[in-house]
Amino acid sequence: MPYVNIYLIEGRTVEQKREMADKITNVVSKVGKVPKELVHILFIDLPKTNISKGGTLQSDK
Repeated sequence: MPYVNIYLIEGRTVEQKREMADKITNVVSKVGKVPKELVHILFIDLPKTNISKGGTLQSDK
């Protein structure tokens, strides 16, 4: 059973996550040769205060 974890800065809509889930599931199923029903996707929404790039918090940009 493939498990896919996706870390995102919070703010994506449910519709965007649905589209990502559908497309990612199709690719993992096809390439991994597993039924779509066995593909698990976990969306992890992170606040900008919990992400730093180049020493700067994303919330400070």
